[in-house]
Amino acid sequence: MRKRTDRWRAAVACIALCGVLTACGQKEKVQDLKETGITKETGITAEASEGENGGGEPEIKIENGSKEQQAAGTQGADSSGTGENGYRIIRDQTFEANLNPLGKVTFVSYEPEAGENSTADARFELKDGGRTVAVLDGVYKDNNREKERFQKVEAVSFPDYNSDGFNDIIIICSYLPMSGTEAGRSEVRIYSGSESGAFTLEKGLSEAADSALAEKTVQSVLGFLGAGKKNEAPAGWKQAYIDYLQAQDGEEWVGYQLIYLNDDDIPELVKIGNSEAVGCMIAAYAGGSVVDNQLNRLYFSYIEKGNLLCNSEGNMDSYYDLVYTMTDGQLSLAASGYYGAKDNSKLEFDENGEVVYQYEWNGTLMSREEYSQALNAVYDTSKARDGYAWEQYLSREQAIQKISEMQQ
Repeated sequence: MRKRTDRWRAAVACIALCGVLTACGQKEKVQDLKETGITKETGITAEASEGENGGGEPEIKIENGSKEQQAAGTQGADSSGTGENGYRIIRDQTFEANLNPLGKVTFVSYEPEAGENSTADARFELKDGGRTVAVLDGVYKDNNREKERFQKVEAVSFPDYNSDGFNDIIIICSYLPMSGTEAGRSEVRIYSGSESGAFTLEKGLSEAADSALAEKTVQSVLGFLGAGKKNEAPAGWKQAYIDYLQAQDGEEWVGYQLIYLNDDDIPELVKIGNSEAVGCMIAAYAGGSVVDNQLNRLYFSYIEKGNLLCNSEGNMDSYYDLVYTMTDGQLSLAASGYYGAKDNSKLEFDENGEVVYQYEWNGTLMSREEYSQALNAVYDTSKARDGYAWEQYLSREQAIQKISEMQQ
């Protein structure tokens, strides 16, 4: 009888000891979660593995708050409503990142959970624990697309492409057409960071990158932006030109060219009009902004690095040679010549069958030979080169890319 009692007491003691150990284990596990700042509501664990996404930033695995939510594939809702309304976390495109000036945050990608006919787009947020610190703007109003549906997030990166000391965000997503008759496509989103910690969607720059890049990867986008090169760019005059180009009317200007008119290392931008009436315009960077200079009609030549440009044009037997120099981005007239017929309805011809014109240089009448000598005394035509070659100019996107690739 005593042996049975001893055995019973030993069993009770063993059970009690197991209970104590279990309780201790639970306390240690809860304490571990508290120390890492992870709660059941956030569902974000600190287990990370190196990956290509985000430029080598660790991948953050997502675990939903409950078994029911895991089965449904949705994230437990937080105060912002994120995770509800048909969205779920994209596990392999969610990262922990150390961004200036926000510090350590989690970049979270969400995909629409609805069916194939859904036009809802992906969503992106930055979180600090359970708190949402930033929600990135969508490309379209209400974050919906009309003719295509979201397929996947292809890449995310956090560079400082404009060298302002604050991290920016590059996202590449792919989409499928709703019709199903066309091939899918990739789309670039470029967000610029700021001192306040806000991120602005650079829509014009994103569209330019889309148009210019056949293959869309983080590296090709950075190459387009000129990041990672000597004297990091774009910044200063480069960014000013890029912003200026993005605002241009694609119908009024058929093309662009870069020339070096004066003797500095900053090029001038030639805008080529869609007609003689629109003419050409020379845009120059000066004093932190881009200055416009309108020329008459389409043709001009210039002496490279010689700070001399000659606008030579005309019609209906009335022509001119206007010679300009540039100071602080502004063209100023250095000399001018005009020639033509007094009355083009009553033209006179010389012994060689050429029209007899009257020549005037800086207000003085002279012969054709004297006019040529006076012009070359100011503007050496033997050194001149055409401002551009017709139909060999750059598109707006090509001009942006070329400027981005230049050294600062």
